Amino acid sequence: MIRSFFLLLSCALSFSSGTIAPARETIATADDSRAVLQADHALIQAFASADKTAVDRLLDAEFTWIDSNGERLSRAQVLENLPAPANADVDVQERAYGEAAVVKANRGRVQVVRVWAKRESGWKVLLYQEVTLALKSEPPVGSAAEASDCENPCRSIPFQPETPSEKAAIASWQGVMSAMAANDPTAYAPLIAEEFTATDTHHDRAYSKADRLAQIQKQKQTGAHTAPPALISASMFDFGETVLMTAREQRRNAKAYFNSRMWVKRDGRWQMLFSMNTRIE
Repeated sequence: MIRSFFLLLSCALSFSSGTIAPARETIATADDSRAVLQADHALIQAFASADKTAVDRLLDAEFTWIDSNGERLSRAQVLENLPAPANADVDVQERAYGEAAVVKANRGRVQVVRVWAKRESGWKVLLYQEVTLALKSEPPVGSAAEASDCENPCRSIPFQPETPSEKAAIASWQGVMSAMAANDPTAYAPLIAEEFTATDTHHDRAYSKADRLAQIQKQKQTGAHTAPPALISASMFDFGETVLMTAREQRRNAKAYFNSRMWVKRDGRWQMLFSMNTRIE
């Protein structure tokens, strides 16, 4: 679950079967936000001083590092030869939701996300990912036929989620992919969190929820289509009411890339918090 720029998430009301019931939503605490920021600062300092012992203490057992070229490193590979974090000197944005947190360190074309997990021994960084934005956004890829024939990922994927939360997050994601393939902003909107950002190597800036809706609406009007990329492999991490997925995906006739996404259960449905796409060069 993710902690936020010192922002406390409030509980909302949802309507169900004609009755009003409180929506379940994780509350972020100031203590958690401070703890995440302290851990994140300690991590950057440990990398700067090449202190492998300190870095080791802060890496989760399932830690993954993905750089701007799409090179993926395991925990052991990172500890063997410490890489240099990008944007190490910028002021970060932090957001927490229960048992997980997201820290963003963005400057110019280089965008960085660090996902933290709350473990019994304290906050541990689970994912580090970089994206270098394109100099110029690329046009939509795919024809109407390709978009409508979205078997993978819209209807089936070569991956089996394990927990109820993972399954629900996957179902929500497939709804998003289907809505994008069909240029359906009405189906897309409720599955996306208000603070959503989409950051990838195909565009020259990060996209907000409003940006994505405008993009889908424009494609609907012009008849352009985006064919959702096929899922090749994935890993998922269940934090209860927040789920993280790191995936390898493949666009038709294009390079594969790593895409990390996170969802939160809010207002009775799973909503995507961010999408981070790094092309494998």
